[in-house]
Amino acid sequence: MEGFSKAADNNKAAILPILAEWLPHQADLLEIGSGAGQHAIHMAGELKHIAWQPSDRASVLPILNNNIAAYGSTNILTPITLDLAEDIWPADTFHCVYSANVMHIVSRELGEKLIRGAAKALAVDGLLILYGPYKYADNFTTPSNADFDLWLKERDAQSGIRDFEWVRDLALQCGLVLLEDRPMPANNQLLLFSTRKH
Repeated sequence: MEGFSKAADNNKAAILPILAEWLPHQADLLEIGSGAGQHAIHMAGELKHIAWQPSDRASVLPILNNNIAAYGSTNILTPITLDLAEDIWPADTFHCVYSANVMHIVSRELGEKLIRGAAKALAVDGLLILYGPYKYADNFTTPSNADFDLWLKERDAQSGIRDFEWVRDLALQCGLVLLEDRPMPANNQLLLFSTRKH
């Protein structure tokens, strides 16, 4: 597989049962930041009732296309270009927007565009699923996450582990309510938001 990510490989098995639990039958899912396509290939291969739409920046698409063609199931759609900096989203609506290990890699500005764009792209009772590490009350959940944040900022000063409260409040401004904040392996969280009104 081209562009293989150990992190993506490590967490796919833990995320799959949660997607299976929450996604409706015959769901259309848009993945933001598909990378090498490892999550698309694994999840869609197991969840045959999901139409999985991978996306990433134009520079990543050749690798993503090659891997989907080589290893993907028939319910994975042709990958599309979606660059958060350009903020141009598909005209279609989706039952779910899914993004793993993206919020801490991109800048705060692009993270905001991800949440706002996802809210507009979701159908009624749509779900936004965000996976990755978060801070709570400005505190890291573990020393290793604090070290990871330093490593991220040395690599790119605009990146870094985001505050859960910032993500939650921004989602709420966009009409998304938090349904679940589930602890995950390796000091990560899965945040699940819905357009559903309570």
